[in-house]
Amino acid sequence: MFFGFGPLIYKERRRLLFVALMAFLAGFVFYLRADLYFYGVHVAIVTGLVYALVVGLCAILVCRFLPSMRFMIEAVAVSRLALSFFVLAVPHVGYRILADPFVTALLVVFGGFLVSRLLHGRIIREKARGWRDRIVPRNGFQRAPVLVEANAWQFRFVGWMDDAVPIRV
Repeated sequence: MFFGFGPLIYKERRRLLFVALMAFLAGFVFYLRADLYFYGVHVAIVTGLVYALVVGLCAILVCRFLPSMRFMIEAVAVSRLALSFFVLAVPHVGYRILADPFVTALLVVFGGFLVSRLLHGRIIREKARGWRDRIVPRNGFQRAPVLVEANAWQFRFVGWMDDAVPIRV
């Protein structure tokens, strides 16, 4: 397949399905209150499908070209879903947050860091050996087994999601 995406999609199938499902649910919940229809289909369903498609394609690209960041994909997806539930529950504050893309992105990414810690435990990175490693990490573009400091269920989740056995620290 073009650029070797076939084996990559198969290897990352769990992560991609999880991320696409979370993106669909987030897009669906964001527009659930809207009374709009697109060719007879509620806009929440259309938006959810567009979210799933765009986020899924971006997830494939991240897994292909920045595989060391693959664990942030699912954490950010869960964070985005949590923000969508917040917008649904507290619309007068939530829509103000959504109106500012910088604040929305800041909340989603910061939430992704917190969710990653809850889902994956502590992911250990290799220490930088010089100035070059501080700018461009040595294994940043390679898919390597992940080193985790985690409890039992986090360790199982990381292994299941990565479809490989992580290394316990």
